[in-house]
Amino acid sequence: MLILSAPIQFEWNKGNIDKNFIKHSVSNTECEEIFFDKNKIILKDLLHSGKELRFVILGKTKKGRLLFSIFTLRKNKIRIISSRDINKKKLNYMKKELKLKKFKSENEERNFWSKIDLSEYFEIQDFEKVSFPNLKPTTRSISLRLPEYIIVQAKEKANQMNVPYQSLIKKYIAEGLNNR
Repeated sequence: MLILSAPIQFEWNKGNIDKNFIKHSVSNTECEEIFFDKNKIILKDLLHSGKELRFVILGKTKKGRLLFSIFTLRKNKIRIISSRDINKKKLNYMKKELKLKKFKSENEERNFWSKIDLSEYFEIQDFEKVSFPNLKPTTRSISLRLPEYIIVQAKEKANQMNVPYQSLIKKYIAEGLNNR
């Protein structure tokens, strides 16, 4: 099993945020979810790595959607280049050489990768299990108004469990949503 402990978060900026949703109907959240799939597999994509090492990862979202994503590591962040549904007809992963040119810009390279189906270029046995032990999903702050008595109850319960009360509230919200 390959263990990548360096990446601790995802890199989303104007170059890649919502790009996969626009082109392939894959949300940023779904892109991240496959990195937390216990059955995900990865391949170092040496053939298509230029200035930086590229990886191919296959995994399922929480809703069972099977995705094929290309990403790179920049500092301690995962930058997703392309993410799309796996074409079930091409799950056999044929080997085929891909000719790459020198890209003039990141936009030109991004456009190239968004139009290609890389599942034609790899064999499934080339992939291996992977772990990202320090990776955290992207979070967003929200404002939530709660009655004072609920906050007091959450703080008391969290104190008993020796955990921060905000973490306990997040856990309860996630459990409630998963039980629906």
